[in-house]
Parts: sequence; structure tokens; C-alpha cells
Amino acid sequence: MDEQKLRAYWLDFANRYCNQTFNKDNLPLVVELFIDGKIKAYRDNPNVKSEALSDMAVTYFDKELSKEEANLLGQVRKLKVVK
Repeated sequence: MDEQKLRAYWLDFANRYCNQTFNKDNLPLVVELFIDGKIKAYRDNPNVKSEALSDMAVTYFDKELSKEEANLLGQVRKLKVVK
């Protein structure tokens, strides 16, 4: 998958998670950091979230956000009010 498609995917994810529609040409810094981090993690190893050397432990990506990612997006997340 090329970087443009990855950026579009994670921007869409951030839009849905934050209940906002961000302008892709003028993103808040925390959203840029989130997207860049997700792309870097995908480029390093698309399936592995974390590794350990002793006793060989590997954790694969799931659909949840890490605590750091949730903290980044939490800064621009709007609450959804249900009436």
C-alpha cells in the first residue's frame, strides 16, 4: 500500500474517532503526529505491534489505539451528543 492511501486511511480513522472532519491540507499537529506514527509503524512491520527478545514475545496489531495514540487524538476529539 502506498503512503498516500495509508494517509487517507488514517485520516479517515482520525475523522471518525474524533467526530470531526479535518482539512487534509491544514491538519492539527497532533493529527499529523498520529498519522505519521501509524505510517512509520506500518512501514517498520505491517503486522507487529510490539516485540520482546527474551522468550520471544510478539504482539500483533489489532483495531485498538495505543494509549499514546488515544492521548494524541483525545486533544482534538469532540464528544458526540446523542439526543
